[in-house]
Amino acid sequence: MRGRDWLGLVVILLAAFMELLDVSVVSVAIPAIQKDIDATYSQIQWALAGYQLAFAAGMITGGRLGDIFGRRRMFVIGVTCFTLASLLCSLAPNPEILIAARVLQGLAASVMFPQVLSIMHVSFPPEKRAAVFGAFGAMAGLSGVAGPLIGGLLVDADVFGWGWRTIFLINLPVGLIAALAAPALVPESRSSERVRLDLIGVLLVTASVLLLVFPVIQGGDSGWPAWTWISMAASVPMLAAFVAWQRARKRGGGTPLIELRLFRQRAFSAGLVVTLLFWTCIASTFLVLTIFLQAGWNFTPLRAGFTFLPFAVASLFGSGAAVRLAPRIGRAVVQIGCLFCVGGICWLMATVSGEIGDLTTWRLLPPFVVFGFGLGILIATLNDLILAGVHNDDTGSATGVLNTAGQVAGAIGVAVVGAIFFGQISDRAEDATTAAVPALRNELRAAGIAEPALDGVVTRFRVCFDEIAHAKDPTQTPGSCHRMADGLAPQDMRVVQEAVGKIKPEVQRRDFANSLPPTLIFQIVVFSCTFIMAFFLPRKTSGEKGGH
Repeated sequence: MRGRDWLGLVVILLAAFMELLDVSVVSVAIPAIQKDIDATYSQIQWALAGYQLAFAAGMITGGRLGDIFGRRRMFVIGVTCFTLASLLCSLAPNPEILIAARVLQGLAASVMFPQVLSIMHVSFPPEKRAAVFGAFGAMAGLSGVAGPLIGGLLVDADVFGWGWRTIFLINLPVGLIAALAAPALVPESRSSERVRLDLIGVLLVTASVLLLVFPVIQGGDSGWPAWTWISMAASVPMLAAFVAWQRARKRGGGTPLIELRLFRQRAFSAGLVVTLLFWTCIASTFLVLTIFLQAGWNFTPLRAGFTFLPFAVASLFGSGAAVRLAPRIGRAVVQIGCLFCVGGICWLMATVSGEIGDLTTWRLLPPFVVFGFGLGILIATLNDLILAGVHNDDTGSATGVLNTAGQVAGAIGVAVVGAIFFGQISDRAEDATTAAVPALRNELRAAGIAEPALDGVVTRFRVCFDEIAHAKDPTQTPGSCHRMADGLAPQDMRVVQEAVGKIKPEVQRRDFANSLPPTLIFQIVVFSCTFIMAFFLPRKTSGEKGGH
């Protein structure tokens, strides 16, 4: 292997890091964006969902475009368009333009990102792929937790008074370097077969993905109306129509968008199921933990980012361990990663359960390190095992399917786990307020508040936290919370505000601490299923196959 090939790997991983970073970095800047361009919470949600929808819907097509026109060429086109869309995001004067620019970002990412795994698979010999995919795993693990940290740093720094816009502007130098360096450092590759783009297949698969992912993303905020279930159900016959069309096109001598022969390979089919299970956990876990720290314990975005930093470092070590272990023990590495993940989650549950005191970064460090190490092992090994038997001609098609599956699974995981978590918070809010009422009564009595007035404050206190626990928009404070001291004299109003301000954090922490452990049971179940499904993956990685 030449040094230029490894430099080329650095270039494509840098671009992939930039894209994965943009999935999470925006969430940190939500309050700043809302304030600066007068965006509603719904519009901000669309800025997040629009990117995810476009990304998920376009990746199968993006992967196939690489097979047809050249993977390096499509990578350069994708990263260039992504950079320009990032510039447009940074200049957005209103929510509408920001949403449109985010959709363009997602479409560009769907062209660029599938090429990353394809280039890695076809450009490196089997004996080098463990290290290559290990590097990808380390990058993916780092990007997942770096988003909140980098976003928090940039928003807090307010460089040149640009505020939240810098989270998009940092993409410009990265994208420019990748677009200029790739032609010189990344080898070109494409399918050896004569392939033409299946436009009808593009329409059918895009429609089926949108019919499934759009209601999954929007359903929770909308209260799961009938149209969400109808849309998800409609995705099934649409997908069946797509498969039928692919078979017909193949029989007619045309080139299908997805080579269905991929699904006859046990490694790919089993790997697809493992991918669906695995990615169901990842995005949802970071979402829940971020909300837990920031909304439950009032961590600043920056402090939350630093709290996740040991997780990222541990995932780097996990990826390094996987590079050494994978050629020796193959799929068992995935199962070891699952065990570490389950162990870290159980440790985290034990740490936070019933906690109402000071939950420090140091107390979270051990479970985060164990969980991060396991996640690094998993990500570093999984793609190599799945793609081990895929022919180079089908690489774009295979990576497009895998990446789309990951995005769909991520959206479903966020919807399911989000519903579980917020449902737990709602269900346990009354217990949390009840536990805090004696302390509130004592504070008010000590300040001289009469019993009749005290009862009224306690009742309104309960109503306030019940409405907070059931609120759809977490950025708004319910009106009942502003009326807890209604009817009292000005000096008594100040006393009530101080007492509530003192008790409120305890209620908040108790509610979130009691809600997180039941939510994390979902992750334990999914990682356990991933452990079992790993038995259906190939015993050996491509490195082992290449060595014999």
